[in-house]
Amino acid sequence: MYLRYLGRGVLLAALLTLPSATGFAAKGDLKVQVPKSAPLLQGRTLDLRFADFAQGIWVRDLSDCPPPSIDRSAPGSALAIYRGLWEMPDRICQVYGAELGGRDTQRAAINCLLNSGAESIELVTVQPRGTGGLLVQEGERPPVQFRFCEKITPVLKGPDE
Repeated sequence: MYLRYLGRGVLLAALLTLPSATGFAAKGDLKVQVPKSAPLLQGRTLDLRFADFAQGIWVRDLSDCPPPSIDRSAPGSALAIYRGLWEMPDRICQVYGAELGGRDTQRAAINCLLNSGAESIELVTVQPRGTGGLLVQEGERPPVQFRFCEKITPVLKGPDE
């Protein structure tokens, strides 16, 4: 009896080690071929920071400039953009993919940590308006115009600053 089960085990092991030509998959046969980039992104360059025209502290009303601090401002009244960071009174976000489209429009996918402790992923579009304005659209919401308040001065200066 023991030999009969041993024989079946050996037969099963032999069948599993046969080449894939017998209908069984060999090691590596089930690998998925993934394109290097999605068709939507082909020919486009993604960046991890906002365009130069969007960088600075922005306010809805110039009488609020300079804001006491972005996180203590009224909701929707102030916005700080610096390199790959986006801060509003209720959230702080980091860019994980930004695309410069046209000449003066930029879309960016951002990952945000909300003041409530929750996280969100959002799509924002920024576009300059005149010499001191920035049109900001979050997802499908209507665009909101901000006014330039002040430049953000880096604490540590890099080689390109």
